Amino acid sequence: MKKKWILNRKSSTVRRAVLAAVCVICALSISACGKKDNRNENKDPITGADQSQTNESGSEDNTEGGSDTENGDHSEFDAMIGDENTDPNSIINYINTNIAGAAVSDVKRFFTGLLSFGDDIRNIDFTGLEDSRQYMPEDMIAFMDLMRLESDTPSMVMSDKENRKVINMTLSEMLERARLFEQHLEKYPNEVSSEAAARIYEEIATNAIVGGYNKTEGIDHYYKGETNDVIDQNALQYYEQFAKANPDSNLGKIVTEYIDVLQKNNFKINDNMEEFYQGLQGRFDVSNLKNNGTGSSQSDSTGNSGTENSNIENSSTEAGSVDGTNNTNDTNNSKQ
Repeated sequence: MKKKWILNRKSSTVRRAVLAAVCVICALSISACGKKDNRNENKDPITGADQSQTNESGSEDNTEGGSDTENGDHSEFDAMIGDENTDPNSIINYINTNIAGAAVSDVKRFFTGLLSFGDDIRNIDFTGLEDSRQYMPEDMIAFMDLMRLESDTPSMVMSDKENRKVINMTLSEMLERARLFEQHLEKYPNEVSSEAAARIYEEIATNAIVGGYNKTEGIDHYYKGETNDVIDQNALQYYEQFAKANPDSNLGKIVTEYIDVLQKNNFKINDNMEEFYQGLQGRFDVSNLKNNGTGSSQSDSTGNSGTENSNIENSSTEAGSVDGTNNTNDTNNSKQ
């Protein structure tokens, strides 16, 4: 009886051992199968080639190349820029729609096209780009702020009386406005907005000195004195103030030269004066400013020029007479 009990106990022990072994084998098999599946999940079922990189590339293509514009195909934009009948607002709408996902090179392409579109950049309403500021180059943001100022208080306006654009500012205001665009060129040479800023700088600075005078077309000097052939001597104080405040600037140096010409010629518009006017374009040297800058502007922590922004904020909005080519000029010139 005792012997039979011992045999039964041994048999039970053997069965438990066999069962445990089977369990272990099953567990190992399941583990091996799992590992095998993991190893093969990114391999081609026929060639065995690893497709991990291919799958990742495919994923990137799905998220970043889902449309023609995201792939850099902006032929629609190019067509709009090439059509002179395009409404500038349509160009702005295109930029607003596509700028968020565009490459840096395409963003520059957008603004280069916009700033070169049309005969007069002032016809573009830059306020339509406000929602896209976070995607814009720093120089373009600064330029847009300058154009907003130029839109709010234009340096030139159309005169119904004379059927042409006439100066809309006092002399002091014209000089300060020109200086703002010059500062932009100093800080952002050879950028997207440089060419447009250079054109406006040269135009406003020229008007601040030449006063719109054109002998051939019979247009009198806006800052004329008691007669048409002399410059109002009251203008001298404003030129001197500007030159003193901006001695190292390009415009400040030109104004200093002009002061000397005015005094040597007794403020008379003669051949010497006209020769100086005709040589202004070379003196402005905008190509040098546009390509190299001067580095005189300092940036604040936001990346904007402290001097430039301060002048924009504090720029006077007091304008001269729209049709001011007669005696009303003298009144405007007395304002600072």
